Amino acid sequence: MSQPPFDVASANQQLAAEFNNRGWELVEKPNRTEEEAAEMIHAAQAAALHWQAVGTPLNMQRAENLLATAYLKAGHVEPALLHARRGLALSEQNGAEQTPFDRATTFAAAAKAHNLAGSGSEALPLILQALAEADTLADADRAVFDKLYGEA
Repeated sequence: MSQPPFDVASANQQLAAEFNNRGWELVEKPNRTEEEAAEMIHAAQAAALHWQAVGTPLNMQRAENLLATAYLKAGHVEPALLHARRGLALSEQNGAEQTPFDRATTFAAAAKAHNLAGSGSEALPLILQALAEADTLADADRAVFDKLYGEA
């Protein structure tokens, strides 16, 4: 089999970043159409697929967080929970490698997913952890956190 005319790893890296950015852009859009909601989920899935090929465990944690958040915004409970749980597992694995923003958003997405599923008792400790991490964020990051997750 001949070599492709481009660097596959570089292509995966570029596509992961592009789809990631598009996914978050649509997550943050206030009035998504049904088509945009579908695109938001597809972009998050594509980003995760490309990060899986070339990314680090931290990239995968962020991809799972985007997936959980996209499914939350679309109102899809089960996939939101699935990806939130994966994000939490990766957060535990990534430890000090992640930023406070990574921890805050991972906990917040999981809390929101449990709330959407009607599991308030499981959401409460996650909300508390999300808010504790969010309290350490710089003002700009805190504004993004609040915009994405409310006050968890």
